[in-house]
Amino acid sequence: MVNSMNEFYKKKVSLPRDTRNAPDIRAAIRSYVTQRLLNVADTCLQHDEDPFRKEFGLIHRRYANFLLVVSEALQDADYFTKSVITWIEEDFNNASTGPQREAAGIVGAELIKIVEIYQQ
Repeated sequence: MVNSMNEFYKKKVSLPRDTRNAPDIRAAIRSYVTQRLLNVADTCLQHDEDPFRKEFGLIHRRYANFLLVVSEALQDADYFTKSVITWIEEDFNNASTGPQREAAGIVGAELIKIVEIYQQ
């Protein structure tokens, strides 16, 4: 699994209860998208005057859309979720702005936690 993601973000992980208690990884991803990513995106995108929040919200919306494809359309949600984590880690390592790094750090850490829960 991804080891180079910043430990700072792993310590900040706090998943919605429905995500932690979902019956499987597919349901956990759906819950995470609707209860966390889209809520963050919607809240941040209400602040046009704040460039950090606007970009942070747009990135969360992009991750949400991508993860919905993983949870709804693909057969092996576990495998593709791990692939998404790898891509988000690349976003984290190559971020050119603060919002890019922050969004990739926290979303990547939360997805790692989701995968850990459902590998047990």
